[in-house]
Amino acid sequence: MSKIKLVMLDFDGTIADSFASVICCAEKMCLNAGYSFDKSIIERSMGCTTEECIARLIGNRDPEVIEQLTAAYNVIYNREGLDMIKLFDGVLNTVKRLHAQGVKVAITSNNVVPAISYVVTRLGLMPYLDSIVGVECVENGKPAPDIAIEAMRRAGVTPEEAIAVGDSTFDMNMGRSAGCHCCGVSYGCDTPQTLIECGAEWVINSFNELEKIVLG
Repeated sequence: MSKIKLVMLDFDGTIADSFASVICCAEKMCLNAGYSFDKSIIERSMGCTTEECIARLIGNRDPEVIEQLTAAYNVIYNREGLDMIKLFDGVLNTVKRLHAQGVKVAITSNNVVPAISYVVTRLGLMPYLDSIVGVECVENGKPAPDIAIEAMRRAGVTPEEAIAVGDSTFDMNMGRSAGCHCCGVSYGCDTPQTLIECGAEWVINSFNELEKIVLG
């Protein structure tokens, strides 16, 4: 395996413990708009874009309705949800050590850059990141390879020198389609077996295990 020069980290469910935040904000959005709320739909949709999550949640794909509800969700998320998010154990120290060893670290997410930037700045991670590639930075979000391709372009690395890390099939499919290495995390959206079936070469149980994979 080529030396890993770029680590591409998913945000929600991989480095950011944001599930409670998403559930809270989605439930408030549904209640305000007169829709019933089903937590299990959110559980199955983590990793999707906000628009896709909302479409699944309300059972309606009318573009105008989705646009209105996405705007309503974002107001709640930005006002209340972002401050509820915390980093998973081991994330800050592991990213610090990778950065100290000259490994570039990017966040690659179906979330948006302003929200991610706010959280990682608040939690002290921003100084150790080389870039943040959100869904609005590319034409197609995950599971398409666009986000990974953009992160690799910014870092000036080849797919063989990059690893995509995430908790969902969206992350593994993105990484595999982009031709890079893939590492799943077992504590997020999808099961280890599902991640392996989608292309994960490794599945880690805690974030600090990533250091050994990257640095050897």
